[in-house]
Amino acid sequence: LSQLAGLLASKTVDVVLADYHNYTQLMDELDTLVESYSDISRLYILGATIEERDIPVIQISQGVRTDRVRLKPMIKLIANMHGNEAVGRELMLALSRYLLQNYERDPRVAKIVNETDIHIVPSLNPDGFENSTKGICLGHHIGSGRHNGNLVDLNRAFPSWDNLSETKEELMAKSEPEVAAVIDWIFSQPFVLSANFHDGAVVANYPWDDSHGPEREKSISPDDATFVELATLYATKHANMFQGVGLCHEDNFPGGITNGAEWYIVKGGMQDFNYLFSNCMELTIEVSCCKYPMESELQSHWNHNKESLLSYLEVVQGGVRGFVMTDKGEPVSNAVIEVNGIQKNVTTSYFGEYWRLLSPGKYCIRAMSPDGSLTTEWVQINVTPMDSKKHVRADFTLSPVGTQNSVNTCDLEHRVPVAPAAPPASPVAAESGAHQINALEQIAIFLVIQIVLLTNNCI
Repeated sequence: LSQLAGLLASKTVDVVLADYHNYTQLMDELDTLVESYSDISRLYILGATIEERDIPVIQISQGVRTDRVRLKPMIKLIANMHGNEAVGRELMLALSRYLLQNYERDPRVAKIVNETDIHIVPSLNPDGFENSTKGICLGHHIGSGRHNGNLVDLNRAFPSWDNLSETKEELMAKSEPEVAAVIDWIFSQPFVLSANFHDGAVVANYPWDDSHGPEREKSISPDDATFVELATLYATKHANMFQGVGLCHEDNFPGGITNGAEWYIVKGGMQDFNYLFSNCMELTIEVSCCKYPMESELQSHWNHNKESLLSYLEVVQGGVRGFVMTDKGEPVSNAVIEVNGIQKNVTTSYFGEYWRLLSPGKYCIRAMSPDGSLTTEWVQINVTPMDSKKHVRADFTLSPVGTQNSVNTCDLEHRVPVAPAAPPASPVAAESGAHQINALEQIAIFLVIQIVLLTNNCI
């Protein structure tokens, strides 16, 4: 079997990146791919731009024309939201072709396509791209092609934590059409993982991008450890991103990764929006020092990023996943999944499914009904490394009996205190006045409260 796998892998066909695709050519390329590989791909339109260009999505997965297999994780990749940052656009087309043409040639590719529901947007801002100039490496100004048809920077136009109380409809109503299309998409589909490709640096950037603190200070999210693992995986699988220095200008990114706000603060970014408003975890991947390099550089960029892209698609197979059901075996949608000690919950899909990516280690998780009236016991799990491609299965049953008899059976460490998880908090700068209370402090506070209660009872 190993010899056969090696023989098949040796027949893998690589992709040649000869030049950029304009809007018409991009649409033609996607149409050609879907027509050639109709059993594992389909094309749909996410929305339309200010200048009435369609925003295409190519979906790649085994069984793509039937209902998604339950618990098959969804991942999305988006590029070219800044129109003059064009390398990611071509990488997404190349990745699509690579996956499709090697599905029957490479066992690794077949496994990815069979087990993952992949959605790729090569260009979120085709209007901007059509107004950009090849060979121009810098440019944030109006007229550079960075902005959409309304001259709006799409990566500063997403809702932030200031908008958490608003409905999807309210968020969409006041957004740019490209942003509104993504908001609707994220709210309607249970994406687990995402990447947003940019140009102008070579680094894997992770949340938070926004901060209440000063620039050059980390803005720590509840899932900081997991985001660091995700970013590190992409950077280390890249040909040179992991070096961090000597790649672009005066950039210095240890390990090839950076916390967003530690680099520079971005309010209204798509990366933070995903984490604030959904279960989806997104990185911003910068893949080229030059925003719109000459076509002769495209092949090397593909070669540098190919292994990172494949590995990132495989990451979504890790973590923990399962169903939340009633005691009658019915799926519970919008049930809450708590990870002990991480102040960020995820919720179940319409079919009662959940997925939770986590950095390697021991965790305690439980499920709660949408209204909080029913909870399950804590379940202890051990999560394997990001590149293991292995997940833990943990199903939960919600019932009144289970709630009454619920006890903590987890072997909790001090660093993972038993404490109810809360909704995502506003970004907080590391080492700021609003510092995070560590586990030992939480335990001490808990013990003091218990002593006070006992004393009051005695009195």
